[in-house]
Amino acid sequence: MASKRKHKSCTLKEKLEVLKRLHKGESATQLSKEFGVGKATISDWKKNRGKIEQFCTTTSETTIEKRSKTTVSSYEKLDEALFLWFTQERQKGIPITGPLIQEKALQLNKLMDGDVSFTASCGFLDRWKKRHGIRQLTITGEKLSADNETAVEYLEEFKCIISSYSPQQVYNADETRLNFKALPTKSLASQEERSAPGYKMDKQRLTVLACSNAFATNKLPLMVIGKSAEPRCFKNMNMNSLPVFYRNQKKAWMDRALFKEWFDKQFVPKVKAFNKENGLPPRALLLIDNAPSHPEEMQLVCDDIKAIFLPPNVTSILQPMDQGVLQALKQNYRKMLLRSLLEDNEELTILDKLMQMNIKDVIYWVAEAWENTCKESLQKSWKNLWPELEFVQTVFPPTKENCELLQLVKRMPCCENAEEECVEEWTAVDDCGHEEYTDEDIVAAVQGTSADLDADDSEEEGDAPTDVVPHTAAASALDLALRYVEQHADATPTDVMFMRRWRNIASSSRFSLLRQNEITDFIS
Repeated sequence: MASKRKHKSCTLKEKLEVLKRLHKGESATQLSKEFGVGKATISDWKKNRGKIEQFCTTTSETTIEKRSKTTVSSYEKLDEALFLWFTQERQKGIPITGPLIQEKALQLNKLMDGDVSFTASCGFLDRWKKRHGIRQLTITGEKLSADNETAVEYLEEFKCIISSYSPQQVYNADETRLNFKALPTKSLASQEERSAPGYKMDKQRLTVLACSNAFATNKLPLMVIGKSAEPRCFKNMNMNSLPVFYRNQKKAWMDRALFKEWFDKQFVPKVKAFNKENGLPPRALLLIDNAPSHPEEMQLVCDDIKAIFLPPNVTSILQPMDQGVLQALKQNYRKMLLRSLLEDNEELTILDKLMQMNIKDVIYWVAEAWENTCKESLQKSWKNLWPELEFVQTVFPPTKENCELLQLVKRMPCCENAEEECVEEWTAVDDCGHEEYTDEDIVAAVQGTSADLDADDSEEEGDAPTDVVPHTAAASALDLALRYVEQHADATPTDVMFMRRWRNIASSSRFSLLRQNEITDFIS
């Protein structure tokens, strides 16, 4: 008599592997033998494939390596809200204890109008930790800090992670806030600004996400997040012609939905195209910090392109974008801002010019600032994380950003005696792009009632709509511009061909419109 098969419970990770191999055409019989389960069990997994995959995409990899079921908590929304709060606190380096989690669970449950009988018991805490793969909580009172010893340990792990990737296939992305109208605090304009009627400094910000590979050969267009979905200055514009990937969020913050959209619609397609153009294997690795505004690693995967988190307590030491790249980007932006404000115009004061600025101006300036962020700055930013790279050991000449910016600052009224500390203080007015969620923000996010993703129709000063330019006027202006470029000493063949192309487009559009009008007049 055949012995009864011993019951085996496969983890979710194993179930995912079986489902992938089934999809590739492997035999269910062979897989049942390999994993020690019956064919009927594998058939059940196949029927529930959507449910299993959906659960795994929203759960940490550590968890799916241990869990075998997709059963969710009876307090699912509370569970999600609590984990979002926990992630945010750990990102800030704040020690978290079990009783603190239980107390926060009670607060969030009350805020969500949850079950009044909920007690946040020790059993709830234990199950919550297991669901999210949390092995140990910090019970000391010391705040986590950048840990050099942990960083050294991670470098060994990082070598293994990137062993099969070239520097052209490893990327880093990070966000920063840009207070785009902020001026040096000592400047006369800044002082006038703060007392100007209707002036709201806290609203003059964008979030900017920058991304590049380690070799600095593929700088992706910036992602810029503003408050309004369609600022008036974008009216009549082709949004696809913007030099950045623009999205909106009511507080101009990065959040999980926006980051996922950027990953799917920008990062993956552009990296695939770059790899194909350069004869590289179709794979890539994106390094990001474990911020609350970033989705789980399992959600940031497409074929052989994936994202991984850097450890929270070593991010400031190792993350390349934090090693001067974002600072250089903002310094380049502020140079263009000051040059614009200092242009001779007797009719307008600096404050007048500042009030007339709009989001479109800022987007083009910040895109140009990213273009001007030198390759050397991007390459040497990997020195701490990837010291084996040849180019990070090269001694580059010191950059002139600070020096040039300081000279511009000194031209501002009341800043004639400004020193380098003034520039550093000015740059420091921007903090990270992923702002802190309040308890109300967390609850709104998990309940799907957040207004953060809705369009904010409030307009900034200077957001005048862009008028439609007639074909005839455009053709004449472009013809004049073409002659100017052809005669200029710095013009290149590419410049001339570019101007000719648009002059021809405008002329052709004008002719088509005239022809259509003639036909209409003839018929009528």
